[in-house]
Amino acid sequence: MAGRYHQDQGGDGGASMEVVSTPNQELALTNCAYVSPADLRRFPNGLALVADAWVFTLRDHNAVASGRIALNAIQRRQAKVSAGDSVTVSSFVPPDDFKLALLTLDLDYAKARANRNDELDAVVLAQQLRKRFLNQVMTSGQRVPFEFYGTNYVFTVNQALLEGQESSTPLDRGFLSSDTYIIFEAAPNSGIKVINQKEAASSKLFKHKEFNLEKLGIGGLSAEFTDIFRRAFASRVFPPHVVSKLGIKHVKGILLYGPPGTGKTLMARQIGKLLNGKDPKIVNGPEVLSKFVGETEKNVRDLFADAENEQRTRGDQSDLHVIIFDEIDAICKSRGSTRDGTGVHDSIVNQLLTKIDGVEALNNVLLIGMTNRKDLLDEALLRPGRLEVHIEINLPDENGRLQILQIHTNKMKENSFLSPDINLQELVS
Repeated sequence: MAGRYHQDQGGDGGASMEVVSTPNQELALTNCAYVSPADLRRFPNGLALVADAWVFTLRDHNAVASGRIALNAIQRRQAKVSAGDSVTVSSFVPPDDFKLALLTLDLDYAKARANRNDELDAVVLAQQLRKRFLNQVMTSGQRVPFEFYGTNYVFTVNQALLEGQESSTPLDRGFLSSDTYIIFEAAPNSGIKVINQKEAASSKLFKHKEFNLEKLGIGGLSAEFTDIFRRAFASRVFPPHVVSKLGIKHVKGILLYGPPGTGKTLMARQIGKLLNGKDPKIVNGPEVLSKFVGETEKNVRDLFADAENEQRTRGDQSDLHVIIFDEIDAICKSRGSTRDGTGVHDSIVNQLLTKIDGVEALNNVLLIGMTNRKDLLDEALLRPGRLEVHIEINLPDENGRLQILQIHTNKMKENSFLSPDINLQELVS
Protein backbone atom coordinates (compact mmCIF):
# COMPACT_ATOMS: atom_id res chain seq x y z
CA MET A 1 0.00 0.00 0.00
CA ALA A 2 1.36 3.46 -0.87
CA GLY A 3 2.72 5.22 2.17
CA ARG A 4 3.86 2.12 4.06
CA TYR A 5 7.59 1.52 4.52
CA HIS A 6 9.53 -0.93 2.41
CA GLN A 7 12.85 -2.50 3.31
CA ASP A 8 15.57 -2.84 0.71
CA GLN A 9 15.10 -5.99 -1.34
CA GLY A 10 18.89 -6.51 -1.57
CA GLY A 11 18.90 -8.52 1.64
CA ASP A 12 19.39 -5.62 4.06
CA GLY A 13 16.97 -6.44 6.85
CA GLY A 14 18.20 -3.50 8.93
CA ALA A 15 21.42 -2.86 10.81
CA SER A 16 21.96 -1.72 14.37
CA MET A 17 23.72 1.65 14.57
CA GLU A 18 24.87 3.75 17.51
CA VAL A 19 23.01 7.02 17.98
CA VAL A 20 25.00 10.26 18.34
CA SER A 21 24.00 13.92 18.37
CA THR A 22 23.96 15.97 15.19
CA PRO A 23 27.41 17.61 14.68
CA ASN A 24 26.06 21.18 14.92
CA GLN A 25 22.86 23.22 15.36
CA GLU A 26 22.67 24.20 11.70
CA LEU A 27 22.54 20.54 10.63
CA ALA A 28 19.93 19.82 13.32
CA LEU A 29 17.50 22.10 11.45
CA THR A 30 17.77 20.17 8.17
CA ASN A 31 15.62 17.22 9.38
CA CYS A 32 18.27 14.90 7.86
CA ALA A 33 20.13 12.08 9.59
CA TYR A 34 23.91 11.95 9.18
CA VAL A 35 26.21 8.96 8.71
CA SER A 36 29.80 8.43 7.59
CA PRO A 37 30.60 8.58 3.83
CA ALA A 38 31.29 4.83 3.87
CA ASP A 39 27.94 4.01 5.52
CA LEU A 40 26.01 6.22 3.11
CA ARG A 41 26.94 3.90 0.25
CA ARG A 42 24.80 1.18 1.91
CA PHE A 43 21.68 3.29 1.23
CA PRO A 44 21.28 3.62 -2.56
CA ASN A 45 18.16 5.79 -2.27
CA GLY A 46 19.64 8.01 0.42
CA LEU A 47 16.63 7.21 2.62
CA ALA A 48 16.66 5.35 5.94
CA LEU A 49 13.88 3.87 8.04
CA VAL A 50 14.88 4.52 11.65
CA ALA A 51 13.39 2.58 14.58
CA ASP A 52 10.90 0.97 12.18
CA ALA A 53 8.88 4.19 12.24
CA TRP A 54 10.48 7.33 10.78
CA VAL A 55 11.98 7.89 7.33
CA PHE A 56 14.85 10.38 7.12
CA THR A 57 16.96 11.62 4.25
CA LEU A 58 20.58 10.56 4.82
CA ARG A 59 23.63 12.74 4.28
CA ASP A 60 27.26 12.03 4.94
CA HIS A 61 29.45 13.96 7.37
CA ASN A 62 33.10 13.40 8.18
CA ALA A 63 32.48 14.05 11.89
CA VAL A 64 30.27 10.95 12.14
CA ALA A 65 32.18 7.69 12.62
CA SER A 66 31.33 4.50 10.77
CA GLY A 67 28.54 2.49 12.40
CA ARG A 68 26.95 5.61 13.89
CA ILE A 69 23.95 7.71 12.93
CA ALA A 70 23.55 11.34 14.00
CA LEU A 71 20.02 12.42 14.95
CA ASN A 72 18.83 15.75 16.33
CA ALA A 73 17.08 15.94 19.71
CA ILE A 74 13.55 15.79 18.27
CA GLN A 75 14.42 12.83 16.04
CA ARG A 76 15.90 10.99 19.04
CA ARG A 77 12.82 11.73 21.12
CA GLN A 78 10.49 10.39 18.43
CA ALA A 79 12.64 7.29 17.88
CA LYS A 80 12.69 6.84 21.69
CA VAL A 81 16.49 6.62 21.89
CA SER A 82 19.25 8.61 23.59
CA ALA A 83 22.80 9.36 22.47
CA GLY A 84 24.83 6.18 22.92
CA ASP A 85 21.85 3.84 22.39
CA SER A 86 21.55 1.47 19.46
CA VAL A 87 18.77 1.83 16.89
CA THR A 88 17.66 -0.26 13.92
CA VAL A 89 18.32 1.45 10.59
CA SER A 90 17.23 -0.04 7.26
CA SER A 91 17.12 1.18 3.69
CA PHE A 92 13.78 2.66 2.63
CA VAL A 93 12.49 2.06 -0.89
CA PRO A 94 9.67 4.48 -1.74
CA PRO A 95 6.72 3.08 -3.72
CA ASP A 96 5.46 4.64 -6.95
CA ASP A 97 3.27 7.75 -6.74
CA PHE A 98 4.76 8.78 -3.42
CA LYS A 99 4.26 12.55 -3.69
CA LEU A 100 2.07 14.23 -1.11
CA ALA A 101 -0.95 16.16 -2.35
CA LEU A 102 -1.83 17.62 1.05
CA LEU A 103 0.09 18.33 4.24
CA THR A 104 -1.56 19.79 7.36
CA LEU A 105 0.93 21.14 9.90
CA ASP A 106 0.64 22.32 13.52
CA LEU A 107 3.05 25.17 14.30
CA ASP A 108 4.73 25.81 17.65
CA TYR A 109 7.91 27.34 19.04
CA ALA A 110 10.91 25.04 19.46
CA LYS A 111 11.19 26.41 23.01
CA ALA A 112 8.22 27.66 25.00
CA ARG A 113 8.04 31.45 24.95
CA ALA A 114 6.01 33.55 27.34
CA ASN A 115 4.08 36.56 26.04
CA ARG A 116 5.26 35.97 22.48
CA ASN A 117 2.88 36.66 19.61
CA ASP A 118 4.33 36.11 16.14
CA GLU A 119 2.48 36.49 12.88
CA LEU A 120 3.61 33.95 10.28
CA ASP A 121 2.85 34.58 6.62
CA ALA A 122 1.46 31.26 5.34
CA VAL A 123 2.40 31.88 1.70
CA VAL A 124 6.03 32.77 2.45
CA LEU A 125 6.36 29.98 5.02
CA ALA A 126 4.97 27.37 2.61
CA GLN A 127 7.48 28.45 -0.04
CA GLN A 128 10.34 28.21 2.47
CA LEU A 129 9.34 24.75 3.72
CA ARG A 130 8.87 23.36 0.21
CA LYS A 131 12.33 24.63 -0.72
CA ARG A 132 14.06 23.49 2.48
CA PHE A 133 12.49 20.04 2.82
CA LEU A 134 11.92 19.28 -0.88
CA ASN A 135 11.79 15.51 -1.57
CA GLN A 136 12.03 14.66 2.13
CA VAL A 137 9.58 12.07 3.48
CA MET A 138 6.96 13.43 5.86
CA THR A 139 5.05 11.02 8.12
CA SER A 140 1.85 11.62 10.10
CA GLY A 141 2.80 12.51 13.68
CA GLN A 142 6.35 13.56 12.77
CA ARG A 143 7.84 16.65 14.44
CA VAL A 144 10.30 18.73 12.43
CA PRO A 145 12.35 21.72 13.69
CA PHE A 146 13.01 24.63 11.35
CA GLU A 147 14.23 28.22 11.41
CA PHE A 148 12.13 31.07 10.05
CA TYR A 149 13.25 34.69 10.19
CA GLY A 150 15.71 34.02 13.02
CA THR A 151 13.30 32.09 15.26
CA ASN A 152 13.27 28.31 15.70
CA TYR A 153 9.90 26.61 15.33
CA VAL A 154 8.64 23.03 15.21
CA PHE A 155 5.89 21.73 12.98
CA THR A 156 3.93 18.55 13.65
CA VAL A 157 2.48 16.65 10.69
CA ASN A 158 -1.24 16.30 11.40
CA GLN A 159 -2.23 14.92 8.04
CA ALA A 160 -0.24 13.61 5.08
CA LEU A 161 -2.32 12.58 2.08
CA LEU A 162 -0.94 11.09 -1.11
CA GLU A 163 -2.42 11.84 -4.52
CA GLY A 164 -5.60 9.81 -4.98
CA GLN A 165 -5.96 9.19 -1.24
CA GLU A 166 -9.07 10.46 0.57
CA SER A 167 -8.43 9.71 4.24
CA SER A 168 -5.46 9.54 6.55
CA THR A 169 -4.14 6.53 8.48
CA PRO A 170 -1.46 6.53 11.22
CA LEU A 171 1.30 5.34 8.85
CA ASP A 172 0.64 7.76 6.00
CA ARG A 173 3.72 9.40 4.57
CA GLY A 174 5.10 10.71 1.30
CA PHE A 175 7.53 13.08 -0.40
CA LEU A 176 7.10 16.82 0.11
CA SER A 177 7.06 18.14 -3.46
CA SER A 178 6.91 21.58 -5.02
CA ASP A 179 3.19 20.95 -5.67
CA THR A 180 2.27 19.76 -2.16
CA TYR A 181 -0.53 21.90 -0.75
CA ILE A 182 0.25 22.96 2.84
CA ILE A 183 -2.27 24.09 5.45
CA PHE A 184 -0.95 25.65 8.65
CA GLU A 185 -2.62 25.61 12.05
CA ALA A 186 -1.22 27.26 15.16
CA ALA A 187 -0.84 24.98 18.18
CA PRO A 188 -3.27 25.85 21.02
CA ASN A 189 -1.97 28.60 23.35
CA SER A 190 1.23 28.96 21.31
CA GLY A 191 0.72 32.65 20.60
CA ILE A 192 1.39 32.07 16.91
CA LYS A 193 -0.99 33.66 14.42
CA VAL A 194 -1.06 32.39 10.84
CA ILE A 195 -1.89 35.15 8.35
CA ASN A 196 -2.31 35.38 4.59
CA GLN A 197 -3.34 31.76 4.19
CA LYS A 198 -4.53 32.49 0.66
CA GLU A 199 -4.31 28.93 -0.53
CA ALA A 200 -6.80 27.65 2.03
CA ALA A 201 -10.16 27.98 0.35
CA SER A 202 -12.08 27.82 3.63
CA SER A 203 -11.95 31.63 3.77
CA LYS A 204 -13.53 31.72 0.30
CA LEU A 205 -16.23 29.17 0.99
CA PHE A 206 -17.81 30.92 3.98
CA LYS A 207 -18.47 34.62 4.42
CA HIS A 208 -17.37 34.45 8.06
CA LYS A 209 -14.82 32.13 9.65
CA GLU A 210 -16.97 31.92 12.78
CA PHE A 211 -20.70 32.23 13.08
CA ASN A 212 -23.17 32.19 15.92
CA LEU A 213 -26.28 30.10 15.27
CA GLU A 214 -28.20 32.08 17.86
CA LYS A 215 -27.50 35.31 15.95
CA LEU A 216 -28.72 33.59 12.80
CA GLY A 217 -31.99 32.83 14.56
CA ILE A 218 -31.42 29.08 14.69
CA GLY A 219 -31.91 27.26 17.97
CA GLY A 220 -31.57 23.62 18.96
CA LEU A 221 -29.87 22.53 15.74
CA SER A 222 -26.16 22.82 16.58
CA ALA A 223 -25.50 19.09 16.14
CA GLU A 224 -27.32 19.03 12.79
CA PHE A 225 -25.39 22.07 11.54
CA THR A 226 -22.10 20.45 12.55
CA ASP A 227 -23.07 17.27 10.73
CA ILE A 228 -23.95 19.18 7.57
CA PHE A 229 -20.70 21.12 7.43
CA ARG A 230 -18.59 18.06 8.25
CA ARG A 231 -20.21 15.86 5.62
CA ALA A 232 -21.18 18.30 2.88
CA PHE A 233 -18.48 20.98 2.92
CA ALA A 234 -15.28 19.23 4.08
CA SER A 235 -14.08 18.69 0.50
CA ARG A 236 -14.90 22.23 -0.61
CA VAL A 237 -12.39 23.90 1.73
CA PHE A 238 -9.53 22.72 -0.51
CA PRO A 239 -8.53 24.35 -3.81
CA PRO A 240 -9.69 22.56 -6.99
CA HIS A 241 -6.22 21.25 -7.91
CA VAL A 242 -5.90 19.55 -4.50
CA VAL A 243 -9.38 18.03 -4.73
CA SER A 244 -8.47 16.67 -8.17
CA LYS A 245 -5.25 15.09 -6.89
CA LEU A 246 -7.02 13.50 -3.93
CA GLY A 247 -9.73 12.06 -6.17
CA ILE A 248 -12.48 13.53 -3.98
CA LYS A 249 -15.98 14.15 -5.29
CA HIS A 250 -17.95 17.03 -3.83
CA VAL A 251 -21.28 16.40 -2.14
CA LYS A 252 -23.91 17.86 -4.47
CA GLY A 253 -27.07 17.36 -2.46
CA ILE A 254 -28.45 17.53 1.07
CA LEU A 255 -31.87 16.30 2.17
CA LEU A 256 -33.39 17.82 5.31
CA TYR A 257 -36.35 15.80 6.52
CA GLY A 258 -38.50 15.66 9.64
CA PRO A 259 -41.82 16.78 11.12
CA PRO A 260 -43.33 20.12 10.02
CA GLY A 261 -42.24 23.25 11.87
CA THR A 262 -38.85 21.99 13.09
CA GLY A 263 -36.70 24.54 11.23
CA LYS A 264 -35.84 22.82 7.94
CA THR A 265 -36.58 25.83 5.74
CA LEU A 266 -34.87 28.25 8.12
CA MET A 267 -31.75 26.09 8.22
CA ALA A 268 -31.59 25.81 4.42
CA ARG A 269 -31.95 29.57 3.98
CA GLN A 270 -29.19 30.31 6.50
CA ILE A 271 -26.82 27.79 4.90
CA GLY A 272 -27.28 29.65 1.62
CA LYS A 273 -26.55 32.99 3.30
CA LEU A 274 -23.41 31.69 5.03
CA LEU A 275 -21.78 30.52 1.80
CA ASN A 276 -19.61 32.77 -0.32
CA GLY A 277 -21.26 31.92 -3.61
CA LYS A 278 -24.13 33.16 -5.69
CA ASP A 279 -27.32 34.11 -3.89
CA PRO A 280 -29.30 30.91 -3.28
CA LYS A 281 -32.29 30.17 -5.47
CA ILE A 282 -35.23 29.20 -3.29
CA VAL A 283 -38.01 27.27 -5.01
CA ASN A 284 -41.27 26.02 -3.56
CA GLY A 285 -41.74 22.57 -5.08
CA PRO A 286 -45.20 23.06 -6.64
CA GLU A 287 -44.08 26.35 -8.27
CA VAL A 288 -42.01 24.35 -10.75
CA LEU A 289 -45.11 22.65 -12.18
CA SER A 290 -46.77 24.14 -15.24
CA LYS A 291 -49.90 23.30 -17.19
CA PHE A 292 -48.03 23.62 -20.50
CA VAL A 293 -46.30 20.61 -22.04
CA GLY A 294 -42.53 20.77 -21.58
CA GLU A 295 -42.69 23.96 -19.52
CA THR A 296 -42.12 22.14 -16.21
CA GLU A 297 -38.91 20.54 -17.48
CA LYS A 298 -37.78 23.95 -18.80
CA ASN A 299 -38.34 25.49 -15.36
CA VAL A 300 -36.00 22.89 -13.85
CA ARG A 301 -33.36 23.53 -16.53
CA ASP A 302 -33.60 27.29 -15.94
CA LEU A 303 -32.70 26.79 -12.28
CA PHE A 304 -29.35 25.34 -13.35
CA ALA A 305 -28.70 27.72 -16.26
CA ASP A 306 -26.47 30.16 -14.34
CA ALA A 307 -24.39 27.33 -12.88
CA GLU A 308 -24.01 25.76 -16.34
CA ASN A 309 -22.87 29.01 -17.95
CA GLU A 310 -20.34 29.74 -15.21
CA GLN A 311 -18.91 26.22 -15.22
CA ARG A 312 -18.54 26.48 -18.99
CA THR A 313 -16.55 29.73 -18.73
CA ARG A 314 -14.70 29.40 -15.40
CA GLY A 315 -14.45 25.64 -14.94
CA ASP A 316 -13.23 24.58 -11.49
CA GLN A 317 -12.92 28.23 -10.42
CA SER A 318 -16.69 28.66 -10.62
CA ASP A 319 -18.58 29.92 -7.56
CA LEU A 320 -20.92 27.59 -5.68
CA HIS A 321 -24.58 27.81 -6.75
CA VAL A 322 -27.09 26.79 -4.08
CA ILE A 323 -30.58 25.70 -5.14
CA ILE A 324 -33.09 25.13 -2.35
CA PHE A 325 -36.21 23.01 -2.98
CA ASP A 326 -38.90 23.41 -0.34
CA GLU A 327 -41.49 20.61 -0.29
CA ILE A 328 -39.41 18.59 -2.75
CA ASP A 329 -41.74 15.62 -2.30
CA ALA A 330 -44.35 17.52 -4.34
CA ILE A 331 -42.28 17.22 -7.52
CA CYS A 332 -39.93 14.27 -6.95
CA LYS A 333 -42.25 11.42 -6.10
CA SER A 334 -41.20 7.87 -6.96
CA ARG A 335 -41.36 7.44 -10.71
CA GLY A 336 -44.43 5.52 -11.80
CA SER A 337 -46.36 6.34 -8.62
CA THR A 338 -48.26 9.30 -10.10
CA ARG A 339 -51.09 8.33 -12.44
CA ASP A 340 -51.88 11.67 -14.08
CA GLY A 341 -51.22 10.43 -17.60
CA THR A 342 -48.64 13.14 -18.35
CA GLY A 343 -45.50 11.68 -16.77
CA VAL A 344 -44.46 15.20 -15.71
CA HIS A 345 -43.29 14.12 -12.26
CA ASP A 346 -41.13 11.40 -13.77
CA SER A 347 -39.61 13.94 -16.17
CA ILE A 348 -38.72 16.28 -13.29
CA VAL A 349 -36.83 13.51 -11.49
CA ASN A 350 -35.03 12.57 -14.71
CA GLN A 351 -34.11 16.20 -15.35
CA LEU A 352 -32.71 16.67 -11.84
CA LEU A 353 -30.68 13.46 -12.03
CA THR A 354 -29.22 14.55 -15.37
CA LYS A 355 -28.10 17.91 -14.00
CA ILE A 356 -26.46 16.70 -10.79
CA ASP A 357 -25.23 13.25 -11.76
CA GLY A 358 -25.48 12.91 -15.53
CA VAL A 359 -22.90 12.74 -18.31
CA GLU A 360 -22.33 16.50 -18.15
CA ALA A 361 -23.04 16.81 -14.43
CA LEU A 362 -22.41 20.16 -12.78
CA ASN A 363 -19.74 20.32 -10.09
CA ASN A 364 -20.56 23.82 -8.87
CA VAL A 365 -24.06 23.22 -7.52
CA LEU A 366 -25.40 22.28 -4.11
CA LEU A 367 -28.98 21.08 -4.00
CA ILE A 368 -30.82 21.33 -0.67
CA GLY A 369 -34.16 19.56 -0.55
CA MET A 370 -36.67 19.67 2.30
CA THR A 371 -39.57 17.36 3.04
CA ASN A 372 -41.59 15.84 5.84
CA ARG A 373 -42.34 12.80 3.64
CA LYS A 374 -39.00 11.23 2.81
CA ASP A 375 -40.78 7.97 1.99
CA LEU A 376 -42.46 9.58 -1.05
CA LEU A 377 -39.20 10.53 -2.79
CA ASP A 378 -37.77 8.57 -5.69
CA GLU A 379 -35.01 6.28 -4.38
CA ALA A 380 -32.65 7.18 -7.23
CA LEU A 381 -32.58 10.75 -5.95
CA LEU A 382 -31.24 9.64 -2.57
CA ARG A 383 -28.21 7.67 -3.79
CA PRO A 384 -24.56 8.82 -3.56
CA GLY A 385 -23.80 11.61 -6.00
CA ARG A 386 -27.33 12.99 -5.68
CA LEU A 387 -29.06 14.03 -2.42
CA GLU A 388 -26.65 11.79 -0.53
CA VAL A 389 -26.42 13.59 2.83
CA HIS A 390 -29.62 12.94 4.80
CA ILE A 391 -30.09 15.04 7.94
CA GLU A 392 -33.09 14.43 10.18
CA ILE A 393 -34.42 17.63 11.74
CA ASN A 394 -36.39 16.44 14.73
CA LEU A 395 -38.24 18.10 17.59
CA PRO A 396 -35.81 19.97 19.90
CA ASP A 397 -34.70 18.63 23.26
CA GLU A 398 -34.75 20.71 26.45
CA ASN A 399 -31.52 22.53 25.62
CA GLY A 400 -32.80 23.21 22.10
CA ARG A 401 -36.07 24.61 23.42
CA LEU A 402 -34.10 26.92 25.70
CA GLN A 403 -32.06 28.22 22.76
CA ILE A 404 -35.24 28.84 20.77
CA LEU A 405 -36.86 30.74 23.65
CA GLN A 406 -33.70 32.82 24.11
CA ILE A 407 -33.74 33.76 20.43
CA HIS A 408 -37.41 34.77 20.47
CA THR A 409 -37.14 36.76 23.70
CA ASN A 410 -33.80 38.40 22.92
CA LYS A 411 -35.31 41.65 21.59
CA MET A 412 -37.67 41.84 24.55
CA LYS A 413 -34.73 41.43 26.91
CA GLU A 414 -32.63 44.07 25.12
CA ASN A 415 -35.46 46.60 25.32
CA SER A 416 -36.31 45.78 28.96
CA PHE A 417 -39.71 44.32 28.13
CA LEU A 418 -38.86 40.99 29.73
CA SER A 419 -39.20 40.78 33.48
CA PRO A 420 -35.87 39.79 35.13
CA ASP A 421 -37.64 37.20 37.30
CA ILE A 422 -38.68 35.09 34.29
CA ASN A 423 -36.82 31.78 34.30
CA LEU A 424 -36.63 30.42 30.75
CA GLN A 425 -34.99 27.21 31.94
CA GLU A 426 -38.05 26.50 34.07
CA LEU A 427 -40.38 27.13 31.13
CA VAL A 428 -38.66 24.60 28.85
CA SER A 429 -38.36 21.80 31.41
